Amino acid sequence: MDAEQRKLLLTEFIQSHDPSMKGIPLTFNGELKRFDAWSIPLEMLTYNPYNGRIGSAVKSYEKQNHPLDTENPDDIRVIEKLLWDSKPDANQRTQNSLLREHQLRFGIVTANGMIIDGNRRAYLLNKIWNDTSIDVTAKGHTKFFLAVVLPVDADKREILRLETSLQMGEDAKVDYGPIEKYLKTKDLETEGFTIDEIAAFMGVKTTEVKDYQRILALMDDYLDTYGYGGIYTMLETREDSFIKLQIALRHYRSGNATKMWDYDIERDVSDLTMVAFDYIRFGLDQRDFRDIINKPANNSVDRSLFSNKAIWKDFSATHFATMNAIPEEESVDSILQNAGVADIHRLLIARNHKWRNAVERQFTDNFIQSRDKLFNKQQAAEPVKLFKKAISALMAIDKSLPSFITDPSIPAHIQEIEKLLKEFKMILGE
Repeated sequence: MDAEQRKLLLTEFIQSHDPSMKGIPLTFNGELKRFDAWSIPLEMLTYNPYNGRIGSAVKSYEKQNHPLDTENPDDIRVIEKLLWDSKPDANQRTQNSLLREHQLRFGIVTANGMIIDGNRRAYLLNKIWNDTSIDVTAKGHTKFFLAVVLPVDADKREILRLETSLQMGEDAKVDYGPIEKYLKTKDLETEGFTIDEIAAFMGVKTTEVKDYQRILALMDDYLDTYGYGGIYTMLETREDSFIKLQIALRHYRSGNATKMWDYDIERDVSDLTMVAFDYIRFGLDQRDFRDIINKPANNSVDRSLFSNKAIWKDFSATHFATMNAIPEEESVDSILQNAGVADIHRLLIARNHKWRNAVERQFTDNFIQSRDKLFNKQQAAEPVKLFKKAISALMAIDKSLPSFITDPSIPAHIQEIEKLLKEFKMILGE
């Protein structure tokens, strides 16, 4: 059934049936209007694959496979799986509620039957109805979807505004994945909405919308760097890192960073971005990640590896040497072309794991050693603490290991320690 057929059937249905609810207030085309809602047979309706709840998953699927067609049964099953996977526990609770208590909240559909608010509930009603283990007398109500039908003249901009206000406004946005708000902001911007309008639709401040735009631009750069352009599911669990990185980069790029070394806004900040991207991909803990990028504070200049010139230069040089030494990865395009019927997302995750394994030891050692230098720098005015730390580190050395005898660098380190001790004694007059 295509859009025109659904439109005709829906028009006939509304004309021949009484509404189930009346006088529902909705802001439409800038005015508060009253609408009625009907219990509509689900076969007259179709999902909206670009629903805000699953926007990142849909865009990722289409990038890896093909555009989703809501008239194709196979693609319908894909959309339903994405809806279920978005919140399995919450979906199960909602499904149980729909069966026991019926549909308590109305949805909204276009004149041609596309669901713009209520995709998840419509899917769960379909799921219940198609479950042969449930008695027909108990699930008869699940053949219908209670919804407001928008006027025929509702254009794309107004539909998008209404969808956003209902789905991502202040009271509803907590139900959505962390990446969805960034993609929704981009969709609205593409449609010509102003920042002020987007902020009003989403129930946030204009400054937050600007942050969303900057963060998504950073996310897109990250995905493009590793060949994952448009595959937003590769950002899972990484949102906080991009939020922190955006704040730091904005500060460093402003050229107004106080108490900093003479870094180059283009070259050095670009290096910082690339190193940060690599450690985001590596999955560095959030607290550790801050130690790479944090900007200086009035009472603490050496707050991150980047804020100290000598430490940063050594750290970044070692990092890029590591990256230059690892084997080239199989391209994402090659993986997509050869995937066949395999789970593409699983293959891409495996690609990430292979890369992580190749750099894990070097990344970990370089970070820990550089951060130790930073911590020592922070405690430079507390020599007793540093002496105790040094003594503990030396006492922890296992002298029974063969490497203690065979490693050619050990004597050089001992000589360096002896040189420092001699210097300290001279200062103390010993």
